[in-house]
Amino acid sequence: MDQKMKLSDEHLLLKDTVRKRLAEPDIKAMIRKYERHGQEPALFAWEWVHAMAEFGLTAINVPEEYGGAEIDNLSGVIAMIEMARAWSGGSLILAVGNSLVSYPLAKFGNEGQKEAYLPRLASGKILGSFGLTEPGNGSDAGGIKTFAEKIAGGWQVSGQKQFITNTPIAEFIILFARTNRNESGYKGITAFLSHLLRPTPPSLVIPLPDHKLGNHAAHMGKIFFDNYHLFESNLFGEEGKGFKVAMATLAHGRNWIAAQGIGLMEHAMALALDYAQTRTTFGETLIKHSNIYNIVSELALAIDVSKILLFYSAKLEDEGKEFYPYASCAKLYSSEKACELIQKANKIFGGSGYIAEMEIAALILDSLVLPIYEGPSNVQKDIILKAWFEDKLPLPGYVEYFELIEQKRKAKEHMKDAGFLKLYDQEFPDKIAGILPLIAARDLLGREFSEDWPKEFMNFGQDILKALIFDEIRRNWPSSKIIRTRHVWESAKEHLLKNR
Repeated sequence: MDQKMKLSDEHLLLKDTVRKRLAEPDIKAMIRKYERHGQEPALFAWEWVHAMAEFGLTAINVPEEYGGAEIDNLSGVIAMIEMARAWSGGSLILAVGNSLVSYPLAKFGNEGQKEAYLPRLASGKILGSFGLTEPGNGSDAGGIKTFAEKIAGGWQVSGQKQFITNTPIAEFIILFARTNRNESGYKGITAFLSHLLRPTPPSLVIPLPDHKLGNHAAHMGKIFFDNYHLFESNLFGEEGKGFKVAMATLAHGRNWIAAQGIGLMEHAMALALDYAQTRTTFGETLIKHSNIYNIVSELALAIDVSKILLFYSAKLEDEGKEFYPYASCAKLYSSEKACELIQKANKIFGGSGYIAEMEIAALILDSLVLPIYEGPSNVQKDIILKAWFEDKLPLPGYVEYFELIEQKRKAKEHMKDAGFLKLYDQEFPDKIAGILPLIAARDLLGREFSEDWPKEFMNFGQDILKALIFDEIRRNWPSSKIIRTRHVWESAKEHLLKNR
């Protein structure tokens, strides 16, 4: 029988150590230097990368034999939460470096590729990139048009990649291209590990980074290939099996994006509480106005639910079990709630929240990308629904109170095996898919998490948390006209007031 979810002393120490390091003046100075609109394209936060390398945070997914930390996935997402809590843009640099680069390289790379890049990735000397997305087929990974033509001694690749994080400073790219034009969709796609030559030859164009709304420190841009030469040794995994590499990598990466969302929400909650305790209106501090704690309670709940889903997903991955449905639940819930609730928290700041220099304003812009990358929310809903239909997302008996079995039958009938993404009318399955992470979290809280779950990680105790989640399910149920249960949320506010 598997043991219930419990953190070790090492997990707690990691959280405290990383948080303390990220509160130091030099990190705050880096944030001011690199996290701003219109920064010089040549200005990249290498000092951040090197500082985190000293903590082993550039080597999370690198095996020890290649100089890596090789810590468990649960430790990795705990560290990511803390990095994102301090600096979302900086955390994104390392999220890509670990989850989309070091992870697939350690898992799918050959010995030569591992020896060439993993030690330098682990030490923070270089960064890599992940080249899947193209113009016109961001969510449709099977629609890749970049083509690698087989020639003597290798391939010549032509095409365009976009939204590639860590360009143009990446030393190499894990590149996905079609190698068989006779096969469509997910077939005939091959992965390559390509060094990005400097200075660039005419066959390779790497423009200056794109100007983004947020996460400015993490450079993102395009790469153009025009008969760029790849050697036989650049093959990454098996020819024609690249889609498997991409999907396995993205599933792993979704845990990291869920962690980024949690970190952003924790940052927003801390800012809102601090401002509400110091800002005086009509003769008293904002904290005494009840609607402030309504917003704070929502944030606190979203953080706790996201952690339940994320930590369980990471635990399953560490145990070598199928984790992807929970990774999608965590990514969907965390990213959507971060976007929604950080904007709500911004209202606490009134007119000040409209000033670009305010930290809360920056968090809004940083959060906007969360429901988009590593698979947008509609892709996560498609994954969640399929896993539910195939009984890979087990749900408890109590939800029969909500006619879940009947709703499952209706959703299957509505979709007619078409898949969520291909539906013309998505409203009903969309509503169900959005609730399933809450149902899964409430089930996990009682079934998989120990009673002595550390308070350092959660805002609420189990009893309050179960009641809050249950109330959210009731409120959002497709056939429901129910509004919030007032006494449940009053208890939540009292708990937060007592423990702040």
